[in-house]
Amino acid sequence: MVDILRTAVSGLTAFRAAMSATGHNVANVNTPYYSRQRVELGTPLPEKHSYGYMGRGVDIESVARSYDDFVMKQLRGHSSGVSQYEKLNDLTGQMSALLGDTDVGLTPDLEAFFGSLQDLADAPASITARQVFLDEAQTLTTRIQDIDSALSSLRDSVDTSIRNAVTTINDLTAGIAQINRDIAQAPDFATNPPNDLLDNRDRMLVDLSKLVGIQVVNQDDGSLNIFMGGGQPLVVGVNAYSLEAVESGFDPQEITVRLQGQAEGSDLERYITSGELGGYFEFRRTILNPAQDGLGLLAMGLAETFNDQHEKGMNLDGELGSALFSAGSPQVWPHTKNDATSAAIFTATVTDSTKLVRSDYEILYDGANYTATRLSDNQTILASGNLAALNVELDKEGLNLTLISGSLTAGDRFLVQSTRNGASSLDLRITDPRKVATAAPIITNSQADNVGSTSISPGAVTDAANSALQNTVRIQFTSANTFDVLDLTAGTALATNVGYVSGSPLTYNGWEVTITGSPQGSVSGSPITAAADPANVGTAAIAPPAVNDIYDANLLNKIEIRFTSATQFDVFDVTQGTTLASGMSYTSGGNITYNGWTTQITDDPGPPSSTPQAGDIFQIKNDGDAFQIMNNQGGIGDNRNALELVKLETKQQLMGGNNYRGVYSQMIAEVGAQGRRVENTLVSQEALLEQSTLTRESISGVNLDEEAANLVRFQQAYEAAAQIIQTSNALFSTLLEAVKG
Repeated sequence: MVDILRTAVSGLTAFRAAMSATGHNVANVNTPYYSRQRVELGTPLPEKHSYGYMGRGVDIESVARSYDDFVMKQLRGHSSGVSQYEKLNDLTGQMSALLGDTDVGLTPDLEAFFGSLQDLADAPASITARQVFLDEAQTLTTRIQDIDSALSSLRDSVDTSIRNAVTTINDLTAGIAQINRDIAQAPDFATNPPNDLLDNRDRMLVDLSKLVGIQVVNQDDGSLNIFMGGGQPLVVGVNAYSLEAVESGFDPQEITVRLQGQAEGSDLERYITSGELGGYFEFRRTILNPAQDGLGLLAMGLAETFNDQHEKGMNLDGELGSALFSAGSPQVWPHTKNDATSAAIFTATVTDSTKLVRSDYEILYDGANYTATRLSDNQTILASGNLAALNVELDKEGLNLTLISGSLTAGDRFLVQSTRNGASSLDLRITDPRKVATAAPIITNSQADNVGSTSISPGAVTDAANSALQNTVRIQFTSANTFDVLDLTAGTALATNVGYVSGSPLTYNGWEVTITGSPQGSVSGSPITAAADPANVGTAAIAPPAVNDIYDANLLNKIEIRFTSATQFDVFDVTQGTTLASGMSYTSGGNITYNGWTTQITDDPGPPSSTPQAGDIFQIKNDGDAFQIMNNQGGIGDNRNALELVKLETKQQLMGGNNYRGVYSQMIAEVGAQGRRVENTLVSQEALLEQSTLTRESISGVNLDEEAANLVRFQQAYEAAAQIIQTSNALFSTLLEAVKG
């Protein structure tokens, strides 16, 4: 009897436990990362009887959970990837909307700016056109500033998200360390693991992997260790290692991550390549930084190239043009690990904006020389620079660094941000419409009496800072193959006996001209000659003029000495159309001096003798072709510099052969390409996560149909065990009655 009862009671206990486990499964059907549990049953050792061995019922060996460690490892990895690319996709979408939106993007403003410039070139004297141009210039600078501000706001948002993620990571690692402690203290872990604690820890591990990529190492006592990609510990047994969000050791404007208590500069960013944190860092490094650098490059390139041409022009007040825009300059950041006692500080300047690239640079000093590395492609651009002159010359990159204070110690490093700050400081410096320099400051002309087939170009300014730019300069041909260049304002010869080559550029005093054709050189050896008009009545003669002042601006003007009587004459400047003198007394052989020359008219001694007669004319004119370059005073309608400014719209001079619009379009295209890459990768990662989730569910998930069937099966077994007890009780009662009888 006792054996029957004991066997039945063991069955009741076992099937009640099985039904409890089934109920627990059903109750947690929607609990994230809950693993289905089952009661593992076994038979106890049988009892030996004379007729053989007899079983003693059933034992509950353990409560096991359905779990696959490899599948969970895959699920954590795929969760990390999905979280990374979800953040990347969201942030990249914001960037694309910002840069490409016609309402907030830059393209319409660039078009309006150059459209107003073309209108100004068509009407350079119009104050209205000038004001519209300045208004569009202000709109353009404001829009560039607004876009840069939006990018900076996005950067601030990323920094805030990094801080929030670090806080959540620390909470999770602390919780996991506590569960490790609870599990390690649980008795008989190997045979009776605390399943619900393990499930809770798995859930926290998945949540942690969504924030940062992790590696998990299981320990014999049931605890586990967690490491980041570079081997940095987050949890070791019962100890959690907290992260902190801090300023980068290189760039104080960026937030990075390090382990609490670590030295400055021990950044972990390069080891964090997945999870939300990995997404934030990748977005900032590969999308946000290049875009903001590109916008800064556009602003700095626009300012420098536009200013350079504008300064070569002349405004309505007859002044040389000044800078139209101002932009930010490169920044140099010392690394926080640099020797604090030397405290070297560099300043950086742009030497040529057309050579700038969208990249930061690292300068490393080894005690004697420095190495410069372009960080966008990790190319060493200068391997052994000498700091003897306290300069870092990066000519090919359009940059120059100067040590302005402190000294250098071996191992010191510096970060150079060449264009990051360019757009934030872009501003319009001219507000007076009269100061817009649409005219060229110089004009050229051919001497009226030139007889050769030569012509001179309008002239172009090459150096607006040259103090002699607007001096009057004469190019005087001394033969068909040679010429002199005379600065009439300064009274100096810039060059003499220069060999003539048709079409070859001539550059002096900050300007450049070309002369083409076949010139007529001087026959007399003097730049001017004199002759009596063939129609003269008298036979008086005029002497070859002597040049008193070769630098007189009017030396080559055509002059007529017109006799009004035998004793008086007038002097008329045919070139200028003005009378230089009238009613002058004539003395045979007397000096007649004007415009830098002196000549004499003498009577013909005969026989018969002759004096000048009324109506006689004597001419002084240039001998040999000549050209002049001079100040363009009064050039109110001149639009030559405006036209040169218009050409800048399509000039491919920035970032390896792009115009302004091309730089911006390339930014948009690159962000778009990154967006498509991220979106495609996200789809792939989501598919992998779905697959690993389904695999886990097939192994560990709760199936209500299956649990319902189990419940019926266990209930029937329980009822059968109860029936055995009832039968045992009836047999016992019958036995007692038999004994009593």
